[in-house]
Amino acid sequence: MKAMKFLLICLFSATASGLLLTAAFAATEKSITVSAEIPQSAPQVSVTILKFTDGDPDQNPWTNSQIVETMDFGELTYLLSDNTNAGLFYSTAGFCVVVSAEPFGKPYAIMSSCNGVGSGSNYLKSGSFGLVPVYSSTDKWVFSGGSKEQGDMPSGATLGNAGSAVGDKTIYSSESTEATARIIQAYYGLPPYKSGGADPFPGYTPIPLTQAPGQYSGTVIITISLK
Repeated sequence: MKAMKFLLICLFSATASGLLLTAAFAATEKSITVSAEIPQSAPQVSVTILKFTDGDPDQNPWTNSQIVETMDFGELTYLLSDNTNAGLFYSTAGFCVVVSAEPFGKPYAIMSSCNGVGSGSNYLKSGSFGLVPVYSSTDKWVFSGGSKEQGDMPSGATLGNAGSAVGDKTIYSSESTEATARIIQAYYGLPPYKSGGADPFPGYTPIPLTQAPGQYSGTVIITISLK
């Protein structure tokens, strides 16, 4: 019996030692795999077309305007507001295309392309259809719960030049590194001369009263591309 008790004590001690040994070699850390996928992120652009007929005197296209789907200038006129003859055809309507760009940090350019405004083989003079890019620091990003002004144009970014909308034109060129999302205004119009006879934009050519009658149309394409 003494031998049996001694054997049991030895077995218990050995078992206890094994438990202690196992505990001593237990892991003190655990590695957990983490995974996530970044989707393909090409630069994106969205537009809102605003039509105004007041000449946008406050330089804010969001006031006294309406959101539209196309740039329909309607029937052109040759009469000024005082009913005198302007000596040319023009539209009292103007359009501001508000362009919102998301480049995902990549340097980009916003472009406008137009092959002209025509009716059959007749086209409006390319210098009559104008494009004027504008940057406004007070344009706002709107998000759930509020909004935020975009602030000053980034250092190194540039606006395109005002001029004819016909051809491939630059609206905005971003900063060269870590490019940021921006809101740009692009004004399109078929205007008359300004008060006093000044050109409404560089390279302006009026639509003559001899322009062939008809329904004229064209297409403006807004794109964003990497630089």
